[in-house]
Amino acid sequence: MKVQVIYSSLSGQTKKVAQAIFDAIVADDKRLHDLKDGEPTLDGDILLLGYWVDKGGPNAEMKALLSKIQGKAVGIFCTLGYYADSSHAQKSLCAGIDLVKEQNILLGSYVCNGALSESIIARFRKAGTSGPHSASPENELRWEILQSHPTQAELNLAAERFKERVYLYQKYRENGLAFSSIV
Repeated sequence: MKVQVIYSSLSGQTKKVAQAIFDAIVADDKRLHDLKDGEPTLDGDILLLGYWVDKGGPNAEMKALLSKIQGKAVGIFCTLGYYADSSHAQKSLCAGIDLVKEQNILLGSYVCNGALSESIIARFRKAGTSGPHSASPENELRWEILQSHPTQAELNLAAERFKERVYLYQKYRENGLAFSSIV
């Protein structure tokens, strides 16, 4: 079974999650691909797709890729510079899931805290001190705290989730069972 881990990363945090997942999964043929190197041929049996959250959903490159996928077993993961247990994080993850859930089998998903890129923080600071992304004292503290994310525990959880789901999907197929999407 061929597994492709495909990701888009701005600050390097999504790349860390993708690498942890890639290292953990067991497959005869597995590939890791960064979208900055171009769009890969989507010939894997399983596609694990990761993105950084931009404007409440997948960044543009990943959004374009997600819109093309049909007939695959898919896992979705993302990172964002906000709290992973917030409604914003869940909506941002669901925005990616919504692009693939009708035409594919969803193996699962994962959302992770991540550090904002310095370029985005600079843009927010330039915008001033009003608005949800402003350089307010509260946001400055959040940005500081999130610089240490993803933590090793978060990377381990992402790796465990998709290692298990890839294994489960393989076992279902070996036994002639239909895997129901996890939505």
